[in-house]
Amino acid sequence: MMARQGYGKLSNGFHSNTKVLKLQRMRPSALGVYCMAISFCSDVLNDGVMSEDDVIYQLNATEEDIEALIKVGMFERSDDGSYRIHDYLSHQSSREQVETRAEGARNRKRKQRSEADVTPESRWDETNVTSMSRRDNSNVTPESRGDSLTKNQEPITNNQKNSSNEEFSLPQTPSQAEGAAESADEDYPIEFEQFWQTYPRKTGKRKAYTAWRKARRKTNNVYLLAKASLYAADRNREPGYTLTPANWLDGEHWDDDPLPAKPEPTARPSPSAWNRSQANQDANAALIARYAAEEAAENQSREGVLTC
Repeated sequence: MMARQGYGKLSNGFHSNTKVLKLQRMRPSALGVYCMAISFCSDVLNDGVMSEDDVIYQLNATEEDIEALIKVGMFERSDDGSYRIHDYLSHQSSREQVETRAEGARNRKRKQRSEADVTPESRWDETNVTSMSRRDNSNVTPESRGDSLTKNQEPITNNQKNSSNEEFSLPQTPSQAEGAAESADEDYPIEFEQFWQTYPRKTGKRKAYTAWRKARRKTNNVYLLAKASLYAADRNREPGYTLTPANWLDGEHWDDDPLPAKPEPTARPSPSAWNRSQANQDANAALIARYAAEEAAENQSREGVLTC
């Protein structure tokens, strides 16, 4: 799972805190679990509340670690079986604060893009339209303006003047349309962005988002992230045959067994071994040829003795 940009915070006095010192003496491994819990909660934006599965499987905490953290008051156990980090929101950013800052950053980016898409020519045209409107209004006297008002009408306020000027909007250019499409991509929920970054294949993001929403009705996002991470790390997964995220989610492949092991490649003789084998064959052939020649000579000599 790819971590979100940001930081979980520990105070400078963490090393001298009484609870921390007690925990260090009582159960040193639980101190590491606590730091992991700060990082995990800051990353998934759960405001310091963790399920039992989160604590056991994500933080790899033992029962002894959990009991030690509860005893010193750094963890609190709820009636529903979940766990809460004590005073988490007093020191860490809440989910609402993080999302508000992210939305503000997206709005600033949209504004920068829209301003960058306005060309000098379009600014000149808009300025001319505004100045012409002002000149026309300057020719209207207070008396004539009063005559044009009916009993049910009221004078035009400054706010209404501004709203009327906004009617002279410029047509959307292709670059603005592309910017709008890009900004729409930025509006996916943070939980889905975590899944998207974890899954090994980045194809069809909109379809994947639709499938992810359906899958969330059947299971939770932490389980999907864990299974997607295992699928990405599976050595037996062939990149060319990796499912698209939408197909993986729609097919509920998060419950599949691990992929079968790849067959071991057959060993091929090395060039040096092949050369030695060929040399042995050549030597044997030469030896056989020599024996054959010697036997032929010996037979010929015998025939010569018999004829004499």
